[in-house]
Amino acid sequence: MMFRSTILCAFSLLLCAAGLPALNLWRHPEIADKNALFADAGASFLFGGLKLPILPVELRLDYLPPLPLPISIGFFFKTPYPNLKSFGTRVAYHLDLDDPKTDLYFAHVFDCGFIRNNLLEEYNDTPVEIHRYDFRVGVRRFFGPFIGLVVESEFKAKGIIILLSAKLH
Repeated sequence: MMFRSTILCAFSLLLCAAGLPALNLWRHPEIADKNALFADAGASFLFGGLKLPILPVELRLDYLPPLPLPISIGFFFKTPYPNLKSFGTRVAYHLDLDDPKTDLYFAHVFDCGFIRNNLLEEYNDTPVEIHRYDFRVGVRRFFGPFIGLVVESEFKAKGIIILLSAKLH
């Protein structure tokens, strides 16, 4: 229970930095405008354990195409530990908080586990859980024009993912 309050505190701290003056559902956030490309890298911190993970590192790329709605598409994978067990696609809807450096979003992450589990079984490795209905909430806060921090909920709110974000375009 203490760890669930940790995730609320992390989101609150990043959102308080934005000040939350307004919320617009139909406009792109300034930092996540059309044709924006983000590269993120970070680690998951699961509730129920205090050890700091070094591996696997989650790597992902998100792109906001030139559409009228603030929707991004992307892909992710976790670095092999001991082998590639997590990769898939992401679709997110971004909300404009009227703060030029903050991006609040809701995402659906589709884990391509059905492909992975077939390969794992072929090499006598243990199959892992497939995350078909993985809805997440996240906030991306930039501290300059190119570098920021992302805090995102983990699958079924079992933890948080903290990532360093770079705006490539």
